[in-house]
Amino acid sequence: MAEYQAPTEEQIQAALRRLTSFQLRRAFYEGLKNPLWVKPLADAGAFNSPPQPEVGSDGTVRERYWPEASYLDAMAEHVPAEVAEVLSALAGSSNTWVRRIAFSAGSRMPSEIAARLKPVIDDWEDSGYGWRTDPRDLVSFAVNLLDGGETKFGVSFANKLFRPTKDARTNNDPVTELKAHWYSRELPRVTRALGENALKTILPWLTLHEENERSIGEDYDHSGFGRSEIARGRNNYHELQDALIDAVRDAAIEQLAREPLTAWASLNRKPILIVRRISLYAVAEVLERQAADETVNAELVSVARELMLDAKSRDQLAVSDFIRLLRALGTVSPDELDPLEGVLASGHVTEHAAARITRNLRDQGESDEEIHNQIAQWDRHWQHRVLTGVGRELLPGALREQLDALDAEDGIVDDPMRPTFQTSGWTGPNSPMPQEEMAALAPMELVAQLEGWHDEGDGWGPKPSHEGQARVLEAVITSKPQALAGQRDLVQRLRPTYLRAVLSGWEGALKAELDLPWTEVLILIGDILDHSDESDFPVEGGRFDDDPDFTEAKKVAIRFLAHLASNASVTKLPDEQLGQLASQLLGAASGTAVWSEYIGTLGEESGWDPLMVSVNWKWPILLRGLVNLVGLGEDRQWHSPALAALREQLALEDPRGASRAVLGEGLGRLFNHAHGWLVENFPTYFGTRSALDRNQQIAVTTAIAMHFYHPDLYRLLSDPMVAAINNAEQIAIGWGSDVSPQQRIGQWVIEAIIRGHIGDDDPLRTEFYARADPETRGDAIGHTAWSFMHAEVVDDVIRDRLADLWDERVRHVKAHPEDKAELKDFYWFIRSEKFPASWWVPRLVEALELDGELETQGMIGEQLAAAADELPRVALDALTMLLAPAETSGLDHYDLRTHSLAPVIAAGLRTSDAQLRSDARSLMNRMGERGEIDLERRVEAILGQVPEINDQAP
Repeated sequence: MAEYQAPTEEQIQAALRRLTSFQLRRAFYEGLKNPLWVKPLADAGAFNSPPQPEVGSDGTVRERYWPEASYLDAMAEHVPAEVAEVLSALAGSSNTWVRRIAFSAGSRMPSEIAARLKPVIDDWEDSGYGWRTDPRDLVSFAVNLLDGGETKFGVSFANKLFRPTKDARTNNDPVTELKAHWYSRELPRVTRALGENALKTILPWLTLHEENERSIGEDYDHSGFGRSEIARGRNNYHELQDALIDAVRDAAIEQLAREPLTAWASLNRKPILIVRRISLYAVAEVLERQAADETVNAELVSVARELMLDAKSRDQLAVSDFIRLLRALGTVSPDELDPLEGVLASGHVTEHAAARITRNLRDQGESDEEIHNQIAQWDRHWQHRVLTGVGRELLPGALREQLDALDAEDGIVDDPMRPTFQTSGWTGPNSPMPQEEMAALAPMELVAQLEGWHDEGDGWGPKPSHEGQARVLEAVITSKPQALAGQRDLVQRLRPTYLRAVLSGWEGALKAELDLPWTEVLILIGDILDHSDESDFPVEGGRFDDDPDFTEAKKVAIRFLAHLASNASVTKLPDEQLGQLASQLLGAASGTAVWSEYIGTLGEESGWDPLMVSVNWKWPILLRGLVNLVGLGEDRQWHSPALAALREQLALEDPRGASRAVLGEGLGRLFNHAHGWLVENFPTYFGTRSALDRNQQIAVTTAIAMHFYHPDLYRLLSDPMVAAINNAEQIAIGWGSDVSPQQRIGQWVIEAIIRGHIGDDDPLRTEFYARADPETRGDAIGHTAWSFMHAEVVDDVIRDRLADLWDERVRHVKAHPEDKAELKDFYWFIRSEKFPASWWVPRLVEALELDGELETQGMIGEQLAAAADELPRVALDALTMLLAPAETSGLDHYDLRTHSLAPVIAAGLRTSDAQLRSDARSLMNRMGERGEIDLERRVEAILGQVPEINDQAP
């Protein structure tokens, strides 16, 4: 530090006297590079009083930045002892900047100096290490201590960071000092730094985690259940369990290679299942390495023997790790596997586990004989898998004969090392046949495969199921719609699970614009709809593995018909089959059976809005099909029957409102193709100006949400929209969205105004501006301005009408200041860039005069800067008013400070207006005091690009 000089007492005092504001302190300490000032400043009390957090009246905690922190942090590597002494004196401070730099600086000091911070860090344990503190600095501090020989403090602090606790958790994060992401990312660093202490330190963390997760109980041990392989974890989402398993595994391998008996003593102290699996894996890994190098450690072999004989090692979840251990032992010497025959004879289900299984299965109604046979079958599967995994070449003679017998009776085990309950690559039901093979089958072969395959899984792991095969079938049909060509009587031959998949596949093929076998499609749909709901096939597999009846298949059939009846699909359907399609839809709509099923499942929609219900239940899907039929034109023979069926179905009770959501969605079709019927029945389904019931509200709100503004629909819906505006209670919403019905009505009103379709005397316009609250009116006009931003071109006349409407609303707010919220979204007018600055800048000032807290949401900084050259006076006035309120967590001036401040001030300083120049400098000084310490430099840089106009005034 020869280039630096220590300051004199006079220099220190002079500097401190000048630091009269936060901005000056910040500029001084962030610019100070001399480490020799640390101690003199500390002696002068410069670091004694970091600001304490302040709690506002609304409960929010505010804490000002402490500029001194940046200087201390920067000096930690130059004068670590002096910085440590300063930090040690701040134990009583609650300032989070102090805590941040304590760990940041401590991680870069010599470890013996960093250890001096122990008292202050211990004092912070209960109150936390500070939300500003970088988690990486916390870990780096621990690593610094461990690497530097401060082992006791290092291990203690590592425990504080990584040791799980039993406190209640929040936000799905581990109950540790670190969040899950940082825990999994930083644990390997600490593991390496712990060295020979790693295993005995980290292993209890894993055990505690499993205890906290309740994976271990008095009569069960499910620890590590989510981890299918010890070699690698999921860790896609930074799982705490995966990080700990990886760390214990690596530490165990390191110590087993050096001190097998010491490592085994640690691993066997509390042998929960996941630790036993790690032990099996780690011992096998080290044995394999040593066998390859011909340096086998006899103590390690004895540990392996003990593991082979232990009942815990034979758990079903550990089978692949157990096999690997046996192979490693057999590689050392085949004689080591002589005890294996007795081990296998004991089976993998222990007496304790068998008693628990028996108790559980008895409760489910199974007999003792059935339970005994099932346990014996599980043991047989396990023995077969172990023998196959070890391999004939390593097995003793008697076990080779046992393997041959099992292969002959049960077939060869394909992949004995496949982890049990492997979920990392399992994303859904499995198929017994891959898609490529199924696609290669002839139609007769495909039907034979679907008819002949049965679910006979043993219950272990992800197994093939009918649902899995159905999903592959759907994919095959989608890409190859003729895959079942010529096959008849499919309803009698195939399970409803497969029939559903066939229809879904054809629907997908239609969307992909492939040609469908229309005759076969409509025959199968008709057969499915004519079939009773009951299925003749017994259900195989679990709850979601096989459809128990025809309910879902019928729903898909009706959905397919409704889709086919839409204008988008009808052109693909030959005329010959179109009438058949209409007949099938009308047939499904006769009677009340479909409606009864819909009513019978009331309450299963889990809070869905009516439109969502309408696409998931058979009855509203059927109604959508009828509306689509009507939409095919009045000249069709089924037009009148479809309207009659629709009227009949709509007369049925609908407590969910899904039928009215279908009506609202289909309003445009009905208006164009059944206008007379719609007008006649409109008051019944959509209501009147005087009243709306719940279902009518759903129809209206769905209609205005699903349709763009149209003058004919506006006139049709005006009366119900007036009723909705006047409704004192919450309006039922047909399609849930962030836009309220009142706001959507307002958007339609404004569209009608700016397109010149209505005048001042329009009843809906009058009611909206009289009844809707100011926020809703502001949302509506703001949305329209927002839509201008996304339009390539806006006609001048439409833009000018919106401008006139804005001026009208401003006049209203002047007369009614309590309605100032109506002006809240003016920033969209600016952001749209469809209005000239000469129009919007004065109106921005006008709006700010009416609402001094008007926010711009970070949207207008660049636009205001660009307008300043043309309108420097008004732009400066607007910016001054916008920046007047102090920044808070809810009011951020970043956009204005970054993009507007310097350009607007520079524009003011370039003018010949003395008052304007004075006002610009005044704003620059005020913002400098508020922290914009480089503002003058930024303004001068702009002025340097454009010559300043000389002020000739005296």
